[in-house]
Amino acid sequence: MEDYPTEIQGDKGYITINSDLDSEQSGEALRKAFNQVFDQGKRTIVLDLDAVQIINSYGIGKVLMCYKRLKAENGVLMVKPLQGFVKETFELLMLDKLLPIDE
Repeated sequence: MEDYPTEIQGDKGYITINSDLDSEQSGEALRKAFNQVFDQGKRTIVLDLDAVQIINSYGIGKVLMCYKRLKAENGVLMVKPLQGFVKETFELLMLDKLLPIDE
């Protein structure tokens, strides 16, 4: 099973997603990485989806799960600037209105 690297910088936690978010395995890896950062007390978490070519309902579902958990704790889920298919998907589903961009 893959692991996504996490990093803490100041009050933000970063998760680098380095494969497509289109399967149960990748969704589970995101959940694990998210819990790792969340359990360290970080309530601002940034997803780096730069390496993601394909995202489907598995991936979107896990992203929304992270969003809801943070929202419940007055936290913020952010994304690095998006591109290509992932950007189009986020815009189509209006996730770009939900998740602020971390410049």
